[in-house]
Amino acid sequence: MSDNGNPSNRRTSGMELKRQDFVSDQEVRWCPGCGDYSILAQTQKTLPDLGIPREKFVFVSGIGCSSRFPYYVNTYGFHGIHGRAPTIATGIKASRPELSVWVISGDGDSLSIGGNHFMHVIRRNVDLNLMERRQNPLRKGPSIIRSIPYVWPWPMKRPLWLVLSTWTLNIWPRS
Repeated sequence: MSDNGNPSNRRTSGMELKRQDFVSDQEVRWCPGCGDYSILAQTQKTLPDLGIPREKFVFVSGIGCSSRFPYYVNTYGFHGIHGRAPTIATGIKASRPELSVWVISGDGDSLSIGGNHFMHVIRRNVDLNLMERRQNPLRKGPSIIRSIPYVWPWPMKRPLWLVLSTWTLNIWPRS
């Protein structure tokens, strides 16, 4: 975090954090018209309203366009490997429960290669904030696997179903 003064001093001295406090000095490198611009702008606009000191935020990401997010938010961040952002975030939250941990993910990170880790985060009910961008700007039209002659009923195509079915495992009576 690049700041001349300690951000927590501003909170205790009566100065409120503003959107500009969460804007980093890094050049944003997304394609023109990408939806990540609006997600970033709204996140930077919302973070000061949460009343949490800036040094208590951690943004964790994997690989992909959306995963550049930690560079563009002036907080602590961790750019991990593909599909492992939920696992890294779980470790951060377990070791530092006072932090506000945010996972930035694309569909590959949490519903494909990272699907297993994503399900365990839900099952364990880890206090994380997950922001997922499911639109791949390089994809032209719907993503269809031509080698399968029928619709594949896999949960990665139905994220809400995946969340609810995994969460239900937590409350199911066990003997």
